[in-house]
Amino acid sequence: MSALHSILLYTHIALGSIALLLFWLPVIVKKGSKLHNNAGQVFYYIMLLVSGSGMVMSGLTIYDPLAIYPMPNLSGIELQRFLGWRVVFSQFLLLLSLLTWVSVRHAIGVLLAKADRSLLKRLSFLGPVLLMLPLSLFVAWQGYKFNQTLLMIFAGVSFYIAASICVYVFKAEIKPRQWIIEHFTSMVGTGIAVYTAFFAAGGRRLISELLPEQWMMLTWLAAPVIGVGAIILFKGHFQRKYKVKTKQDSPLQHA
Repeated sequence: MSALHSILLYTHIALGSIALLLFWLPVIVKKGSKLHNNAGQVFYYIMLLVSGSGMVMSGLTIYDPLAIYPMPNLSGIELQRFLGWRVVFSQFLLLLSLLTWVSVRHAIGVLLAKADRSLLKRLSFLGPVLLMLPLSLFVAWQGYKFNQTLLMIFAGVSFYIAASICVYVFKAEIKPRQWIIEHFTSMVGTGIAVYTAFFAAGGRRLISELLPEQWMMLTWLAAPVIGVGAIILFKGHFQRKYKVKTKQDSPLQHA
């Protein structure tokens, strides 16, 4: 089990490093071009492997944490505390991996479905989204129980994203070309996940030399804050560029 975890971890890191750079290629090239489509497809498959390996690693740790993280020198009480927190943190990482999986699949799913959302209502697409709702609430409760603000923040974000996807899938009617905006926001959300993992893991070691310990939460929150800002900044631009109707639009404007 430990060997499998190690293989998955190195694969996870290697592919995640590629995704850090590849994320920007579909962003900067012409939308709809062959390069944009091909780069986006490669990024999609890489992120499936990254998030999938993350879920498996988290599951292995939850199932048998000592097999993955042996702690022979800890006393009985210290060991119980370590195991308790290790399992809770792995549940948190499981949620983040599932969030990444759901976001990147939704980003591509809306492109395939466009106005016909029946594809998005299939259990293979919708099942992981629905699973995020109770898992988010459970992680939020664990965060409250252990007084971990970080867990509660990301659990709230995960619940919101899952609920937003459900609203998009089941709402009676969507705006013309709304799938373009949905694709954009979901892809940015996937990029947020990649850079959050980078800043919170590898990048954290570099930033720790610059920031005092009480500010280390910024390594987790930097990418989400920047990403949400980008969504707010560019969403309106894409709505105007692709003539996506908004609630304020008059029907006469599109006659």
